[in-house]
Amino acid sequence: MAQQEKLYEKVPEAETIVTNLAAKYTDVLWAVRPNMIEVLGITNKERPKSSNKLAAISPLKGATKALMQINNVNTRYLIELYYSDWNDWSMAQKVAVIFHELVHIADEVGKTVKHDVEDFRIMVDKLGVEWFHDPDLPNLLDKKIEFNLNLRPNVPDVDDPKLDTGDEIIDDDNDTAVDKEPEEIIIDEDKDEDDEGPF
Repeated sequence: MAQQEKLYEKVPEAETIVTNLAAKYTDVLWAVRPNMIEVLGITNKERPKSSNKLAAISPLKGATKALMQINNVNTRYLIELYYSDWNDWSMAQKVAVIFHELVHIADEVGKTVKHDVEDFRIMVDKLGVEWFHDPDLPNLLDKKIEFNLNLRPNVPDVDDPKLDTGDEIIDDDNDTAVDKEPEEIIIDEDKDEDDEGPF
């Protein structure tokens, strides 16, 4: 028996939540560009009972990405969820689920980061392990949560050798990095303070 194809509709309420979360939690969601994110709800199916995945975010790839670019559509990420779930969730759950999906967005457009635990430590730290089922789950848009920024998963480590610190010199002739010793600065202590210099 052929599997029924999923039918999707935009979830305007979720897109508003994306915009508001990105504006409120710029320190955590600094890589999020709301205009690049589309939230789609599956309308003709319910989430399978065997699935614990409440929502999923994925970067656009291949032909889908090319089609979007050809049509000048900025979308780079899709958040997929089930409308049947969405309609049952409290506002606090909706906001927390969307926040969770946004934390997946990496600093490089079109990339995502994996969980650092079974969830994200930055959320577990403040909301608890079972945050989704917590009847006292705060609405992240109503109450500003001070997340531990040291637990952000998508911030490069300053000591990471792959991190571009900007301290290399580029050879303008061939645009390649050239290792040069920094120029030594010599201070002429005999120079009179009244001498005019370039600054």
